[in-house]
Amino acid sequence: MRRAALLVLVGSCSLAPPALAQQSDATDGLGSVASENSFGRDRNVSVLERRRPDYTPEPIHVGALELMPRLAIGAGYDDNLYAQPGDAIGDAYLRVRPRVSLVRPSPNLRLSLDGELDLLRYADRASENSTQYSLNAGARYTISKSDSVDIALRTGRYSQERVSPDSPTQAARPVRFTVKGATASYAHVFNRLRLRGIVDVENRDYRDGVTPGGEAIDQDFRDHTSYTGTAIGEYALSPSMALFVAGSVNRRDYRARSGPVPARDSRGFELAGGASFELGRKARGSLRLGYLHQDYRPAAFEDVSGFLVRGELAYFLTSLVTITGTVDRGIRETGVNGATGYLATNMTLRADYELLRNLIISAGGELEQRDFGNIDRQDDRWIWRASAAYLVSKRMALRLDLQRRTQASAGLMAGRDFGDNRVSVGVSFSGL
Repeated sequence: MRRAALLVLVGSCSLAPPALAQQSDATDGLGSVASENSFGRDRNVSVLERRRPDYTPEPIHVGALELMPRLAIGAGYDDNLYAQPGDAIGDAYLRVRPRVSLVRPSPNLRLSLDGELDLLRYADRASENSTQYSLNAGARYTISKSDSVDIALRTGRYSQERVSPDSPTQAARPVRFTVKGATASYAHVFNRLRLRGIVDVENRDYRDGVTPGGEAIDQDFRDHTSYTGTAIGEYALSPSMALFVAGSVNRRDYRARSGPVPARDSRGFELAGGASFELGRKARGSLRLGYLHQDYRPAAFEDVSGFLVRGELAYFLTSLVTITGTVDRGIRETGVNGATGYLATNMTLRADYELLRNLIISAGGELEQRDFGNIDRQDDRWIWRASAAYLVSKRMALRLDLQRRTQASAGLMAGRDFGDNRVSVGVSFSGL
């Protein structure tokens, strides 16, 4: 009966269109289709950045504070819940995501606080249910016209998706973990020169998994704290072109271990140079090229290094169509036994079409290539997405999201190959 009720809800909601997502779910976005301009060049406006006063949620003013309550409710179906190569098991689900943000606007000291609860419940597979949350706090202090300081704190509890290569396949339920972190940055502007320094600390703590028979699956070897320091210097040649150099160092400390596999402590760095630019009224973007290296302390582990590339290009085909491509190559941590980490290359391409002022259709694909260190394994992971967002009013938006994910793994220690399809619909409410 529970599955029948959820499928009835899916059928009734699918009559209305709706947006984008990450693990692609119709509750993502929480009523907003805006995206932050990450280029610093704003002569052109993309489809997702365009202001829509008639459909933009308005906060509730409480004295000097701005309160924005949001609620996203969605339902969907996943046809390969456990990401298996064969004998796929599917299930319907219901997802509820309440969120509240509180902002104290000020030209000198802006304060913000937001929290979100993410409740995911499956119709038949209760073991896959999850209760996630996140809490974020931030402050921006504008010292002068040339100097500013930003501080952000974050904490949250999450469940690892079954489609992740780091998820143990023999676990009876998804692995849970907590994340705590803080970031501080300082920026100084002098004529055409902008200097920025960033310090970030993050701690991840994974809970042990358990097999269907009740045996523990060790995940303590993944617990670690990362420290990263970054410096960026940017010089504006013109209003449409700036050159920059960037460098960062990091240290990743793992929990001490007494077993046969030592802790994967490492130190690394990145060095790069690049530019951010506008190409007339047709495109804007940024590109960073350089080198990265991660040195693992245990002699049994191989170091990981390679060519660094990060970039983003937005092409304004028309005023109603924006095509965006990104590339990002970096070293990531992993939960795969025997591997130090992996060199990840992510490439995305997405098109956003403003069919109506309040109806946005999007489609795109993503390829993630993972080359694992210390073991013979390479993964190619594809994600194809199609979505729509229909803005009913300032307070209400309808969403539809379709997604297909696949993984092909090769090497002596290859992982599993699988395909997974997901469809979801949702409605979000913002403000009062």
